[in-house]
Amino acid sequence: MLQKFFRNAGEEQGFTLVEMIGVLAIIAILIALLLPKVFQLIASSNARSLAAAVRTYETAVTRYFADIGSLYPLDATGIPTSEAVGNSATVTSLGARLTLDRSDPLNVGTNQFVRFRGPYLEKFNSANAPGIGATILMPTAPAVALATATTGTNIGWDLKGDDGNSDLATGAQVAYLQITGVALGDAEEIDSIIDPGIGATAAERQLRGRVKYDTATSQLFIYLAHR
Repeated sequence: MLQKFFRNAGEEQGFTLVEMIGVLAIIAILIALLLPKVFQLIASSNARSLAAAVRTYETAVTRYFADIGSLYPLDATGIPTSEAVGNSATVTSLGARLTLDRSDPLNVGTNQFVRFRGPYLEKFNSANAPGIGATILMPTAPAVALATATTGTNIGWDLKGDDGNSDLATGAQVAYLQITGVALGDAEEIDSIIDPGIGATAAERQLRGRVKYDTATSQLFIYLAHR
């Protein structure tokens, strides 16, 4: 009798092979359903981080312009000069200048240095893009001719988002962001935040508004300001 009891008790413990396979199948189905949602939430969170950083950069550039009267960074002599690369490792790039204190030796001298009231920005590191992408640059360059068709990489933005042609005056000073290593899905996510409702097709959304995406190089070009 005792042997029968213990044998029955042992038989009731654990799962059968069929039950284990069923449980694993259910887990696999749940993972397959949930993973896309998880990745979507991560992408959305990263895009929001970049959008918040863009707003911070805009504010910093606006304050800088109010003091200096130019969007171009100051060169070694204190003269505003375009700097088309925009890498923070270059001290005369706009991103680097914005983070310096007004008393920093790099900002002490004649010309426009006397009007500098930095820091305008807490940090800007080209090697660490916020949220989306691999690297981030803050170039400053003259705009292409007014009404030139916008491309993924030219210095022109269809800010109205109505015709695919640049709305910036010919030769206007432009400060913008260039972000490398951006996947198409991430580009579409940030575009939906910064440029909602602009562009009827995917191709239009990539080239209209403040956010432009170059599919050939996987780069984002985000307008900050112009004068």
